[in-house]
Amino acid sequence: MRKRLRAGELVVFLLSGAIGACRGPDATRGAALRAEPVDVREWQPRAERGDPEAQFLVGVAYDEGRTVPADAVEAARWYGLAAENGHAPAQNNLGLLCYEGRGVPLSYDEAALWFERAAEQNFAPAQCNLGVMRLAGLGGPRDVEEARTLLLAAAAHGDGRGDAHAQRVLGSIYEEGVGVPVDEREAALWYRRAAEQGLADAQQRLGMQLLLGRGVEMDEAEARTWLRRAAEQDVLLAQFTLGQILLEGRGGPADPVAAVNWLERAAERGLAEAQTVLGLLQLSGRGVAKDERQGAGWLRAAAEQGRAEAQYDLGLLHLKGQAVAQDDAEAVRLFEFAAEQGHAAAQERLGLCYLHGRGRQADIVAACTWLRLAVDCGKESARPNLELASASATPEQLAEAEDAAARWRAEHAVAAP
Repeated sequence: MRKRLRAGELVVFLLSGAIGACRGPDATRGAALRAEPVDVREWQPRAERGDPEAQFLVGVAYDEGRTVPADAVEAARWYGLAAENGHAPAQNNLGLLCYEGRGVPLSYDEAALWFERAAEQNFAPAQCNLGVMRLAGLGGPRDVEEARTLLLAAAAHGDGRGDAHAQRVLGSIYEEGVGVPVDEREAALWYRRAAEQGLADAQQRLGMQLLLGRGVEMDEAEARTWLRRAAEQDVLLAQFTLGQILLEGRGGPADPVAAVNWLERAAERGLAEAQTVLGLLQLSGRGVAKDERQGAGWLRAAAEQGRAEAQYDLGLLHLKGQAVAQDDAEAVRLFEFAAEQGHAAAQERLGLCYLHGRGRQADIVAACTWLRLAVDCGKESARPNLELASASATPEQLAEAEDAAARWRAEHAVAAP
């Protein structure tokens, strides 16, 4: 079952990458569209004479370090001059500095104020930014309906394409059911509009919906296309997922070499899931030169991040002494971490270690406890060993093991079978 985000998690998720600045002349209204970088020498004389457009562009130059050293304080000063003259992009960017606490004291109230002034001029990026803040309850009371109104206005703004960030946030709202019923079909429509404008995060989300058939008809070939576009823009989860489907041959021919390339990129950026898959591939030599030591290293990196599968697989290596030092105690330590996360195979292995006294002193109660939990989690191979361990236990020990298993289920919110 797909995990739904809780309210607090969703706020962070929506804010990530959603609030943004106008980054140059092509982001303004009423300015000549230009492709070249902002040059302070060109615009500062006009800015000093009070031209709001020039003041904004000088602010951008200092904000981004274009032709001058980056200086958030100086950027805020020039944005402020333009903002006070009613320049909507400058108001938006000054709001962002207040939101981030760059060049000015961090203040969500001030950020919301400047976003609101720009939004009143129907400036789509500010409508999106203010909508996200209203959704999060930052700089004012949480108001989901106002947030949705602002985001819809931004998403429909302009030449018919609308604001891509607002479209992405609306997709998230419908996907997660924030103030509206969950509607994955509507989410997919908004993600597609943003994805077609090149927004990488929306491309990744649309790709996942197509891959899983959520809100759209399953189409692995199209999913592969969108995930590749997002991966090429460095979206971490897209790189990992693309690596997986290339490995499995979903949506097109399998390509183990390309798969490993994408998995390596995700693993090097610290994604534990990618580190686990890459480690297992290097241990087996599938799609990459076999290198057990390096494979074990990737498993260790993932295990240290708490990835249960990696903890289990690394534990097996220590148990066998394959690519790492043979160490029963370390194997059991890793099995314990994975077992506590509900990894059924680790629970079975941990139960066997307690049964046979490997890495820990033999403990029939602990053995029965973990083998019982493994069986309850669907690990049928643990059943014969559970029966063997139970035959060696006293009624009191069996009762103690059942109590321990019940406590574990209660602590981990797992229903009894």
